[in-house]
Amino acid sequence: MTEQSEVHIETGSVYHPPDEPFPRLLVMRRWPRGVAKGAVDQWERDLGPSDELRKAYLAGEVDWPAFASRYRAEMAERLSLVAWAAGMARTTGVTLLCGSHPESECHRSILADLIREYLTAEG
Repeated sequence: MTEQSEVHIETGSVYHPPDEPFPRLLVMRRWPRGVAKGAVDQWERDLGPSDELRKAYLAGEVDWPAFASRYRAEMAERLSLVAWAAGMARTTGVTLLCGSHPESECHRSILADLIREYLTAEG
């Protein structure tokens, strides 16, 4: 088994060209405008927040801590997808992509943490 220290999980903007050697995984519900299909290696829309949660956050109805908590709850219901992404991170590394800015307030940073937590719990 690969040590967690060797696991590579990067995050980035789908609008920036690749500068990392890992597969590019788009984790948004909707395809981003102006992005060619070849810009990503894989698209897993169910790793993105629900439309309801995304819209509530963008409308200012929920703040960042509430968004993060609700997104974590959504991912707890999709643990098999988190496990799948963790497997990808373990075997090939992965770059989680989204179009949101800033990265510090984007679900991709939460998802990266969830993947790390999953791998830690897995042992």
